[in-house]
Amino acid sequence: MIRRILKEEGVPQDLIYLAQAESAFKPQAVSRAGARGIWQFMPFRGEEYDLERSYWVDERSDPEKATRAAARHLRDLYGMFGDWYLVMAAYNSGPMSVARAIERTGYADFWELYKRNNLPAETKNYVPEILAAIIIANHPRQYGFDDITVDPPVVTDTVSINYPVDLRLVSDIVGASVNELEALNPSLLRSITPPDTQFDLHLPAGTASLFQQRIALI
Repeated sequence: MIRRILKEEGVPQDLIYLAQAESAFKPQAVSRAGARGIWQFMPFRGEEYDLERSYWVDERSDPEKATRAAARHLRDLYGMFGDWYLVMAAYNSGPMSVARAIERTGYADFWELYKRNNLPAETKNYVPEILAAIIIANHPRQYGFDDITVDPPVVTDTVSINYPVDLRLVSDIVGASVNELEALNPSLLRSITPPDTQFDLHLPAGTASLFQQRIALI
């Protein structure tokens, strides 16, 4: 899903490994600084890219919506710097940090900024870490990963609702555990869908009709 979205948004698919470096692909990861989701959006950046935050939901933890927002952000950074290495650096340390480094040195080149120690130490390590992940992922056998079992894609049903429903009730209706439903809906902050606004509730594959039939009776 993430690769597909990046491709649709015109971003190199290998930049999926930014999410590996940021969060190890954990939708509910939260940093000490308050960044959240697989792409580790700070609150202000999430708002800039229309990721909703409310008492009920935080769309920074929605893998699909956050990936679309991240792809737009990456495209915007590429519009600023015209170089994907600098884009990765700017994603980590912020565009102003990279812009100031370029202004100080006159070099719009990540490796020149690296050699001249004009980037934060974390950023200097961040870009090579992502490049290493890309190389290993594209040539796993060469690096000793001979026996890899790939997890199958998660297949879900989705129903759009505009009323609050507790995931414990959904669990009873569709016969799935609350933990499974929370994993399918990581943007929910309180295990309850928000009232008076549309929410796309993700359910185990094949259970949408059952949910709609039974919720109508309640």
